Amino acid sequence: MDEMQGLKLIDLGTEVSYIEIDTAQVPYTFSVKLDDRTFTFCIKYNDQGGFFTADLSITATGEQLVFGDIIRYGRPLFNSVEDDRFPLPVIIPLCLTGDDISEITWDNFGKLVQLYLFERSA
Repeated sequence: MDEMQGLKLIDLGTEVSYIEIDTAQVPYTFSVKLDDRTFTFCIKYNDQGGFFTADLSITATGEQLVFGDIIRYGRPLFNSVEDDRFPLPVIIPLCLTGDDISEITWDNFGKLVQLYLFERSA
């Protein structure tokens, strides 16, 4: 299965890439190549808190960069602890269909809400 998908947005006229999430497999681990490096993601669900989390490591070395980062709608993943080991694109959970969504749920994550990749501004 290809974890990276492309979505053509008619309104914007640009292609936006995203990391495909399959909530039926949660908790699960997968690898994604972002720019020149491959990263391993582990997506989990916290039953007590009612939210999804992401772990991030560098696939080649196994170095754990983040453990248990809460996936919040509209907020970049791993934003508070970034350095040059992190993925170059900014990863933001969003819904680009115009639906009124303010939080990530079992019903919308991986369907309406995807982990979109945006170019990092310098």
